[in-house]
Amino acid sequence: MERVITSLSSSHGTAWGTFCAACALLCVALIPVSTVEIPPLVDYPNHLARMHILADGGQSFWLRQYYEIHWDLIPNLSMDVLVPPLTRVMPVEIAGKVFIGLTFALLAGGTMALHAALHRRRSPWPLLAFFFLYNSVFLWGFLNYLFGLGLALCASALWVRLRTGSTRLIVPLFVFIACLLLFAHLFAFATFALVLSTYELSQWWSLRNKEVGLARSIGWKAAPALIMPLLLLAMMPTFRAAPEDYPLWLRGSSPPPLISYLPLSSKIEAFKGTVRTEHRWLDRITVVMLVGLVGIGLVRRRALLLPEMALPLGATALVSAAMPNTIGTTAMVDIRMPIVFVLLAIASTDWREVSRGWSLAVAVALCVLFAVRIGSTTQDWRETDRQYQQFKQTLDRLPEGTRLLSAVKLAAYDNWSPAEGQIAEPMPMVNLACWGIIRRSAFVSNLFAAPGQQPVRLAPAVRPLLTVEEFLYRARPIPWEQLATQYDYLVVRRGQRFIPPLPPAFIPVGSGDAFQLYRTGRIQP
Repeated sequence: MERVITSLSSSHGTAWGTFCAACALLCVALIPVSTVEIPPLVDYPNHLARMHILADGGQSFWLRQYYEIHWDLIPNLSMDVLVPPLTRVMPVEIAGKVFIGLTFALLAGGTMALHAALHRRRSPWPLLAFFFLYNSVFLWGFLNYLFGLGLALCASALWVRLRTGSTRLIVPLFVFIACLLLFAHLFAFATFALVLSTYELSQWWSLRNKEVGLARSIGWKAAPALIMPLLLLAMMPTFRAAPEDYPLWLRGSSPPPLISYLPLSSKIEAFKGTVRTEHRWLDRITVVMLVGLVGIGLVRRRALLLPEMALPLGATALVSAAMPNTIGTTAMVDIRMPIVFVLLAIASTDWREVSRGWSLAVAVALCVLFAVRIGSTTQDWRETDRQYQQFKQTLDRLPEGTRLLSAVKLAAYDNWSPAEGQIAEPMPMVNLACWGIIRRSAFVSNLFAAPGQQPVRLAPAVRPLLTVEEFLYRARPIPWEQLATQYDYLVVRRGQRFIPPLPPAFIPVGSGDAFQLYRTGRIQP
């Protein structure tokens, strides 16, 4: 009896210590986000501008002229549902950071919850998930996907815990959860469906000679959670939008192939992107330490992979290898699955008992490495934020409701390679003009407003306006004179090359270390 009490007390102490450590690591992980005003994530300004439009709800005269709100059944709504209500009590900039914090908490917490559900014990091992929060998917700003992935990990943990429960509870509960994941993000539901189906298949295989009836009945419980979201997806407008509903830069370009692939080297870059900073030496040290830790565990037979998770991990690896680069208008699809594999691998593995001295040494080394990574990211982000502040100060001098043409290109346009196509720029500027929507209620040419993908569309009056992207995509000369009749201002990256060059009639009116702003001379009606 005394041994049981001691074991329970030790288990409770480990669980409490792990929870406190997770909270501390989350606070440290959020230091770069909290110390800058604009996190340098490629798509983040574009998403936040949409949050501002949704929060405004058509109150602003200028926003009402340029944008329309169209709520629909869209499998990409995490941020759109959660952030606008937060703006009632805080600025949209802070609300965006809160969403990032929730995303981090879900990714790490979901990994820890799945680990606890699989192994039936609390362990410090899944804290390794914090090393993978700053990954390529995050740096590209795919926040809805990462938020949904965190939810998918939590849902998988809940399934493992409750799968043998009452059918009357399990079926409706997980149908609701699966539909919720679909609305959070299509890939979040796909991840949950992949883990759930392969886990149950693995369970059925292991019990095929003993408890086939039990395994089969639990598998049938999972079926509605996989089928109902697919029926909802068939009703969604995502794959049924008419070409005339798309912005002109999508309609005007030649239709891309439905599915396209990059060379095999891009798959390697995608996996390298699960742990990435601007400092390659730091990434190499991190990989060596983490791989070395796993290697030591395998050699000493301390590392343990649950047999029932071998199939889900193998399936995730195969999907990662087979994933195309683009599906329709969705780009960089192949960088999204490697982070699923890594977090799933952390949740599926564990360490047997090791000496306290060795554990302490490893924990200290990993904490120091994590602190160095966060410190270097914070320093890099603060320098980027300084240059972003120059841009915001320039925007604040523009008139309300101005039309702003963004001609900022990704560096990959001038020097493209498969590797560079997978790596987010250290100081992304391609969507920075979208801050004009938040600061000046401007019309910005490159806001994400594709029907079936976002609940914001361009108003009919501005839908025919040209954009620079459509000419870049088709490698055609940019008609600056025509654009000058449609836009009031133009922003470019310093040193950008265009064909033809900017006309002399464009007057410089503001600049920073990384950008130049021009007035086009457009006469307002």
